[in-house]
Amino acid sequence: MAGDNLKLQRDAQRTRTAILAAAQETFSTRGYSDAGVRDITAAAGVNPALVSRYFGSKEGLFEAALTDLLDTTLLTSAPRESFGEAMVTLLTEPPARRNPLPIMLLACADPRARAITLRLLHELTLEPLARWFGAEEGASRAARAMLIASGVVLYRVVYPLAPLASPLEESMQAWLISTFQALADEAAAPGNAG
Repeated sequence: MAGDNLKLQRDAQRTRTAILAAAQETFSTRGYSDAGVRDITAAAGVNPALVSRYFGSKEGLFEAALTDLLDTTLLTSAPRESFGEAMVTLLTEPPARRNPLPIMLLACADPRARAITLRLLHELTLEPLARWFGAEEGASRAARAMLIASGVVLYRVVYPLAPLASPLEESMQAWLISTFQALADEAAAPGNAG
């Protein structure tokens, strides 16, 4: 009996993971408004009713899909002295997971998805990164880091520009590293600790 329950839990987790992956793919290519629950569940190979069971609604699925991708610990776990290098590596090496920016860009067409995206950006990216910077201007530094990172992803992935192509030009890489590192160094400077 315990073995059956364990198998059901593993199957439920696999199903939930498959739905999330299909949703991330669909939301990043078609946007929230054009993504249908039936399309997502067909791609996942599951019954559409399972979206309600695991996520409550299409909005709940969108929130879970984006939350899964907004992992700020990838940034805040970097040592302060190598923050710039860690950021550039994160932004330029083949990702271990889907980048959330295309989902966020395409979400702006729908007011509900836009509101979810904005709330999650604050809760899961801006605020944790601001706390990590910890300086008087932590939120400003976090916003600057997000601005530059979003631009890099936008012009490498969504609308590729040659100067940002892979491999990154040495001068571009050096500029990005120093720009990101300056944010961490300024936050750590005496008198800026918050």
